[in-house]
Amino acid sequence: MPKKKTTMQRTRHNIILILLLLIASNTMGQRFINLTADEVTIDSVMPVVSYALPLPSDYSDSIYTAEILYPEFLDMDDDDIARYNRIASRDGLPSLIPGSGVGAVPPLPSIHQDIVVSRKKPVMLFTLTPVAYNEGRYRFLVSFMLKITSKPADRSMRAKADGASGVTPTSGTDISSRYAQHSVLSSGKWAKIRVPKTGFYELTADVVRKAGFKDIENVHIYGYGGNLVPEVLTPEYLSSHDDLSPTAVAIVNGKRVFYARGPVSWSQRGMDSRTRNPYSDYGYYFITELETPQETVSADVLKEEWRADCSRYYSLYEQDAYAWFHGGRNLVEKTEIRSTATTTAGGSGTTPRTLTIPLPDHADASAGGELTVVVSSSDQSGYSIELNDSLLGSGACVSSDPDHDKAIFASSTFPVDNLKAVNTIKVSCTYGGPLRLDYAMIYANKAADDINLDTLKFDAAEYVHNITLQDHHADEAVDLTIIIPTSQKLLEQAQRLKELHEQKDGMTVRIVPADELYNEFSSGTPDVSAYRRYMKMLYDRATDEASQPKYLLLLGDGVWDNRLLTDGCRTLSADDMLLCFESENSTSEVHCYVSDDFIGLLDDNESLSTGALFLGIPDIGIGRIPVTSPEAAKAVVNKIIAYKENKNVGTWQNTLCFMGDDGNYNLHMSDADRVAEETIVNYPGYNIRKVMWDMYKRNETSVGSRYPECETIIKSQQQSGALIMNYAGHGAVDAISHEYVLTLNDFDAFTNTNLPLWFTASCDIGPFDGISETIGESVVTNPNGGGIAFYGTTRTVYAYYNTMMNSAFTRYALSRTGSQRTTLGDANRLAKQYLVETGRDRTDNKLQYSLLGDPALSLNTPLLGCVVDSINGIPTSGGTLPELRANSRVRIAGHITDGETEAESFNGLVSVVVKDNRELRTCLMNDPTTETAFQFFDRTKTLFSGTDSVRNGRFAINFVVPKDINYSGEQGLITLFAYNADGSETAHGESEHFTVGGSEEIFNDSIGPSVYCYLNTPQFVNGGDVNSTPFFVAEIRDSDGINASGAGIGHDMMLFIDNDVDRQYSLNDNFQYDFGSYTSGSTYYSIPELTPGRHQLRFRVWDIMNNPTTTTLQFNVVSGLSPSIIDINATRNPAREQTSFIVQHDRPGSAVDISIDIFDTSGRHIHSITSNSLSGESTLHIDWNLLTSTGGKIHSGVYLYRVSITCDGSRRVSKAKKIIIL
Repeated sequence: MPKKKTTMQRTRHNIILILLLLIASNTMGQRFINLTADEVTIDSVMPVVSYALPLPSDYSDSIYTAEILYPEFLDMDDDDIARYNRIASRDGLPSLIPGSGVGAVPPLPSIHQDIVVSRKKPVMLFTLTPVAYNEGRYRFLVSFMLKITSKPADRSMRAKADGASGVTPTSGTDISSRYAQHSVLSSGKWAKIRVPKTGFYELTADVVRKAGFKDIENVHIYGYGGNLVPEVLTPEYLSSHDDLSPTAVAIVNGKRVFYARGPVSWSQRGMDSRTRNPYSDYGYYFITELETPQETVSADVLKEEWRADCSRYYSLYEQDAYAWFHGGRNLVEKTEIRSTATTTAGGSGTTPRTLTIPLPDHADASAGGELTVVVSSSDQSGYSIELNDSLLGSGACVSSDPDHDKAIFASSTFPVDNLKAVNTIKVSCTYGGPLRLDYAMIYANKAADDINLDTLKFDAAEYVHNITLQDHHADEAVDLTIIIPTSQKLLEQAQRLKELHEQKDGMTVRIVPADELYNEFSSGTPDVSAYRRYMKMLYDRATDEASQPKYLLLLGDGVWDNRLLTDGCRTLSADDMLLCFESENSTSEVHCYVSDDFIGLLDDNESLSTGALFLGIPDIGIGRIPVTSPEAAKAVVNKIIAYKENKNVGTWQNTLCFMGDDGNYNLHMSDADRVAEETIVNYPGYNIRKVMWDMYKRNETSVGSRYPECETIIKSQQQSGALIMNYAGHGAVDAISHEYVLTLNDFDAFTNTNLPLWFTASCDIGPFDGISETIGESVVTNPNGGGIAFYGTTRTVYAYYNTMMNSAFTRYALSRTGSQRTTLGDANRLAKQYLVETGRDRTDNKLQYSLLGDPALSLNTPLLGCVVDSINGIPTSGGTLPELRANSRVRIAGHITDGETEAESFNGLVSVVVKDNRELRTCLMNDPTTETAFQFFDRTKTLFSGTDSVRNGRFAINFVVPKDINYSGEQGLITLFAYNADGSETAHGESEHFTVGGSEEIFNDSIGPSVYCYLNTPQFVNGGDVNSTPFFVAEIRDSDGINASGAGIGHDMMLFIDNDVDRQYSLNDNFQYDFGSYTSGSTYYSIPELTPGRHQLRFRVWDIMNNPTTTTLQFNVVSGLSPSIIDINATRNPAREQTSFIVQHDRPGSAVDISIDIFDTSGRHIHSITSNSLSGESTLHIDWNLLTSTGGKIHSGVYLYRVSITCDGSRRVSKAKKIIIL
C-alpha cells in the first residue's frame, strides 16, 4: 500500500480571508489586519494571509495594486526558523540563515496577485506569507494595513493585464455571433469519414457510394479534423471552430482532394511543439450530398493550408502501446531497450533499439535539421543516440522525486547535418534500464515552399458510418445535463434519473449521447473538450445566474488510456465508455491526475493551472457514475431513486461517523477529530461517532497488524447506516489503512439499505479511470449496499492538504443553499472554490478528489428543527440547568420548528439520544513510531436511546437514568431526530442545557430483566436448525429500566458464541427501546458465518440497577438450509391501479432473492418481479403497478401470484395466493 506524504506534527494552515468590496473604479480600499500568534505559527505548511477582492466584469480595464503600510513585527525564534527551513527545503525555497547579514526574504512580504473566475464572477486574490527580514532579523508580520488601489489601464497595459490574468468572465456582447443557432447536422443526410494523419486526401467514389450518395460532385465536406481542441478556450477559437464549416476541395487530375488534419500537430517550427490528441488516432470529417455541387478551389488554396501547417517540417515515429503508470495521457512503445548486462542476464528486449524515420515530405536533407528522441524508464538510466551510424550524444533518465515517480522521461535534441531520405536511428541503454521509446522526431530546417499536386499520390479518406440528424446547437440551457456513452446502452437508466429530478426537484434535464457532442463540438473526433464546449455554449448563452447550467452527470465509466491501446484496455469498447481528462504528467503518483473538473471550466481562457498554481474552479457541479452495463447502471439508479424517495428514513440519517488511522505521529486521527469537532460546532444536532484506530488493541498477525475491534465497529455502523462515513488515513484501491480494517471485498459484500456518503481523505481509494475495481467504485456500484455516493481521491495525496478538503467538503455537503439542501455536485464545486480563494490549496492535490455519484443529489439532511423546551419541567431557555441523576425519572418535552414558528402540522416519530458528559480519551500508542499518546474528547456513554410520537408538532419522552453514569456534574447532550410518516419531512436538534451527576435512592428488586431470544424468527425452537448466518434477536423487559449505556465495566449487552473470545459481540449500539417505552426494547445482531454443526450462544443483559440476566440457546447450523415463507399478502386485493406484495420470511439480515410470478387462471405467465432483500427486517414490501412484462395494463380478472425465495444458494421455496384485478 503506498504511503502518503505526511509531516511530523498536526497540520495547520493559518489563513485569514477578508473580502474587500470594490465600491467604484479608482476607489482605494484599505483594511487594518492584526494577526494572532496562532495565525503566524509555522507548522506543516507556511502561514498564508489571503484576501479576495470581488471585481467588476470589465476588470481588465483597470490595474489593481496592493501595498503594505504601517507594518508591525514579532521576532521569529530558533524553532520558528527551523520549522520554516524544514518546509523551505521540502518546497525548494531559500533557507533562513540568522546572522548572515543577508535576508533570504524581503523586508516586507511580497504580495502575489491572481485572478479567478467562478460562475462569471471575477475575484482578485492577494496572498502573502507573513515572514520578513527586517532590521537585520527574521520576523513575523503581525499587524499592517493593506491598501489596494485601482487605476484605468491604457490599451497596452490592458492587453498585458489580460495576458497575465488569463481567465475572463464571458461578456455578453459577442455571444450571439459566437455560436450557430442550429447545427448543419440538423438537416440532410450525413456520413463520417476519417484520416490517420495530416496531409492531402482524396474523397473517392467508393466512399461516396458507401455513404449512400449518388453524385460525387454534389458531395460536400465539413469539419476541421483531429487536432486536439485547445485546453484554454479563447473567444477567437470558439467562434472560428463552432459547429462544422465547409472544407476546401480542389480538383487535381480529376480527383476531389482536400487537406485534412490528423491527431498530431505542431504549433511552431524549430522546437518540440508537438501535440498529440490523447483521445483519438484519427481525424474526422463529415460529408453530405446537397442539390448543388460543392464549390471547388484552386490547388493553390490547398497548398496555402499546407504551407501554413508546421507539420510539413516534421517526421514522427511513435508506437503507443504501453504505460509505466496507469494514469496520464502519455503512452510509450512496448518494446524494451535493455543494457548489454541485463540482456545477458536473461532479460527480454533489444539492444540497441533500431528504427527508421523518413525525411519529411518535400524537405531538403542537405539543409540539416534536428533529431529529438524521448525515452523513458522506471529507474535511473542512461542512453545514447545514433543517427545513420554517427553517435550524436547521450542522456540520462533522472528522477526529481523517486518516492513518487513511477517512471522517468528524458528528451534529447541534437542538431544534425547527415539526414537522408530514410534515416536509421539507434537508441542504446548504457546503464540501468530497461528503457522504452516514447517517440523520435526529425525536424527539417528547410522544406519546399511549393509542391506540384499533380504529381502526388493521394491516400483515400476512410468511410466510417452514416449518422442520424442532430441539433444540439439549438439546445436551451437545462439544470442538469446527463452525458451517456455512444452505444446508448444506458439511455433507459438515464431517462429514469431524468424523470426523478424533474418530478422530485423540478429540474430541467437533458440526456446527450457522447458521439453527438463530438460531432458538433470537436469535428466528430473524440475529445473530452467536446463535453466542455457544449456546456460552455449553454453557459455563455445564459443571461443570468438562474439560466446557467448547474450540473453535469457523466453516466459512464472511463479509463486513463482513452485510445484503448494498452493491455487490459484493448478489449474495451470505446462506444461503451466516456472520456477522461488526464494530466500531461503520466508518471507521478502525486502529480498525475484525472479530473472531471476540467469539463466544468466554462469561463473564457480558463484552465486548471496557471504556471505552478492550480486556480481553475469548476462552474458547475460534476459527478460520474462509473458503469458500462445497463444492469450495473440500473442498480445504481435504483439506489438513487430509493434514497431520493427516502424510503428508509430513520435515525441513521442523524449519524456522522469520523474514522482516523493510526501512525504518522497521530496526524490522521488529529485530522479526523478536527473535522468532527468543526462539524459539532457548525452543525449541532448530529450524533457524532469517532472511531480512532489507536483507541483499540492492535493485533500482530502473520500477515501484518490488524484492528479487529475497529473492523467490527465500522462494519456494524455501515450495516446500520450513517449520513456520512468519513475516513482520514492511509489507503489503496483495495484497502483502507495498512491494517486492512476494510477491504475491497468488504465493500463488495456490504448489504446495507441505509446508504451513507463515503468520504475518504486518503490515497488512491477511487481511481475510477483504472481497469480494476476500486473501493470508491464499489461504494457506488454495489447493488446490495455500499453507499449513495463516494467523494475521495484518485491518486496519492498530501495529508496536510487533505484536511483542508475534508473540512471544506464536509461543511458544504451538510449546508443549505438558501432554503434548499446543497447538492453533492455543488459541495464539490464550492469546496474547491473555497480552497482556491482562501489560499488553503492552490496545488493539484484538490484535483485528485472526484465525486462518484449523482451531482444533483443532496444528502437527506433535516430541514426542520427539534427544540427541547423543558427537562423535568425546567425550561431550557432559563438559567437553571436541571440535573439528571442516576436512577431518576426524566421527562423531556419539546416541539418541531421550521426555524421561525412551530410546525404544528408535523406528525410522526422523534428519536432521542441522551449522552453523558464529554470525556478526554487517551489512545494506546500501538504504533511504535508514536511519540505522544493522542487525546481527544468524546461522549462514549449513552444514557437513553428511544422513540416516541410527535403530535401536532409537539413531543414528550420519559426514561430512567441508569446507575452507570460518570457522576461528573458536567453537561450532557440530547440529540433529537424526527420524521413524518412518509419521510418527506425530517427535523433534528440538540440541547446541552442539563448536567449529569448524583443519584437517587430507589428500591432495588435484585431481579434482572426478562429476556426472550430467538434466531431468525420468533417461531424458532431451542436446538433447531438455522442457516450459516443466523439473525439474533433479544426482546428485553424490566420495570425499572434497561441498562443500554455500556458505561459500567462489564455491564454491556453481550452476545457470546461457543465461548469463543473472538466471537464476543457488544449489542449496546443496536439496542432500541420500544416505541414510547423505557422499560422494554430489543437488540439484534447478524451473526457472522458459522461452520455447519451444533453451536451455543449466551446473551447477557443488565437492568439500570445492574442486575443481570443470562439466556442460553442451542442451535444447529445447516449449510444451504432453505428459507421459509411465513406468509404472503397483497395490500390491495382487489387492486385497481397498484398494489404491494407483503412477504414475511425467516431470513432477516441475510441476502434473500425474491421473485413474484403472475399467472392467469389458465396458467399463462403474465409478469415477473424480482427483488433482493438486504435489511434486518423479516417483512418485505414489493410494489407492482399492474403492468405486464410487455408494459401493457393487465386486464381485469382473477390471477394467481406465486412468491418464491432463496438464500445463500439454497433451493427455492414458494407460496401462492389469488389476486383480483379490477
